[in-house]
Amino acid sequence: MALKLGNKTCIGRTQEDLTVTPTVKESITKEDAGSKKFSVVGQEVTFKVSGLMEFDGTATSKLDSDALLEQSLKTGSAAEITAIYERSGGDSYTGTVIMTGYNESTNSEDEGTYSADFKVTGAFTKSV
Repeated sequence: MALKLGNKTCIGRTQEDLTVTPTVKESITKEDAGSKKFSVVGQEVTFKVSGLMEFDGTATSKLDSDALLEQSLKTGSAAEITAIYERSGGDSYTGTVIMTGYNESTNSEDEGTYSADFKVTGAFTKSV
């Protein structure tokens, strides 16, 4: 699977996660005789990308750690990115996302890692 942000994948990625959480509405009426009814009224879609930190200012098809950090600092409509979620041999889905978190970490061996969290802000639709 691959998450593309603005038609670019993240450089050095080691893991990508997709989470779809249904938004459930609970209701109870007199006619329900005390039984609760549940219905799905939408979904919350989130992504997480993790990888090894790499810097490549010349990369044109990948987002490096500098580009991800820069994206994490944007606000308003500038913070929105078109995301394409592709699965090998499967369907693709497209939506607009915002970055909801960014983390960089290093260890004693000087291996830097990053993780970035994204949330779909509107429709997440199957690409045709």
